[in-house]
Amino acid sequence: MRLPSLLLGLAFVLGTPLVFGQDAPDPRPTPTAEAFVHIESDAPLSLRRNVGRFGDVVCAAPCDRVIRFDPADRFSVEGSFPSAPFFSIGDAGPRVRLRVDTGSHARLYTGIASTALGGGALVMSGFIFVLAAVGDALGSGDGVDDGIKYGCLGAAIGGGVAMAVGVPLLVLSNTTVDVLPDLPRGAARGMVTVRF
Repeated sequence: MRLPSLLLGLAFVLGTPLVFGQDAPDPRPTPTAEAFVHIESDAPLSLRRNVGRFGDVVCAAPCDRVIRFDPADRFSVEGSFPSAPFFSIGDAGPRVRLRVDTGSHARLYTGIASTALGGGALVMSGFIFVLAAVGDALGSGDGVDDGIKYGCLGAAIGGGVAMAVGVPLLVLSNTTVDVLPDLPRGAARGMVTVRF
């Protein structure tokens, strides 16, 4: 009884790679559109085509090549910078120029820390001042101590300044992608481009 089960197990182990070892077919449809893509970026990056949960890198900046895609495909840029929202290149025409302004992790983390600390200082100073005022209203003293008033006022001003610095840093740390039609190089010769 033991030998037939052993032979059956051996046959299963040896036959498994033949049955299950084949690659599954790619569920993504074959792309129907194509466009010549040029990327302008201030940092190295890769352009990724995303279809459902699948995706593949189609080119790296400056790209300058024809890529195939479906008009509904979503694209993203990848690199050592904060990620940008997904975008589509289906409506830009047969020649596409991607202008990528990469963000900064340093600005992002500084903005988060500054906004969180500033907001915390504002909330805590208001909370302490309200507690002192309520305690005073219940008859626990001669009024809110001037030291508490000035301390809460200073913490509130400092928190407001920290938030005023942190919120713009958060906004400026984002990566933005502009999808523009790209003029053929012959037609673009007469144009003047100024970059800052």
